[in-house]
Amino acid sequence: MKRFALVLAAILLTLSGFSQKQPKYTEDDVKQFYRTMQGDYSMQVNDSTLVLVHFTPIWETPENRFQWLYLEATQEDKVILQKVLEVIPKNEKVFKVKFYDLKNPGQFVGKWGNRNYFDGFTKSILSGGSKQLSFFKADDKFSYQTHWERVKPLRCFPPGDLVHFKFVQEEERFYIKRMPAQSTRILGYQGLKELTDGAAD
Repeated sequence: MKRFALVLAAILLTLSGFSQKQPKYTEDDVKQFYRTMQGDYSMQVNDSTLVLVHFTPIWETPENRFQWLYLEATQEDKVILQKVLEVIPKNEKVFKVKFYDLKNPGQFVGKWGNRNYFDGFTKSILSGGSKQLSFFKADDKFSYQTHWERVKPLRCFPPGDLVHFKFVQEEERFYIKRMPAQSTRILGYQGLKELTDGAAD
């Protein structure tokens, strides 16, 4: 009996320690990060080229209100990037974002303007598993950024380039730093959010 009590105490202690190590975040934490990312951005790439980037919430159900985004970027009216993003909170300061390709990307061109369009589809439109992971860390309540990382699947940067992303809600801006392969030169891009996304609770 004494041995059983010791074993039970050890199990309870282990479970107690395990529960304390679980991610601690609230819906407000997730909503803050999700809403900081979403919106329409205009990004000046050089003196004559403008890139438009759209982060649109999709598949918003009570179970996953702040989980999925559709990303589309265009340059000179040509689509240069389409992805579906999955937001997975690790804790109140770190958010994992998975990037997925689409099986038939042409079917969704321009649909960023109608977030309900995706409600007629399931995750079967995604091409296999996630091709890329990014970890965004909260610097403060309104700023989230990644470490430098290689982003082969994005296709809008040459293979081997290092890229760093940052969202700043209070400035309504999206920043990209890029270091070309075999170089220490840092190129910067700045996207200004167009205040027409109408995000609301």
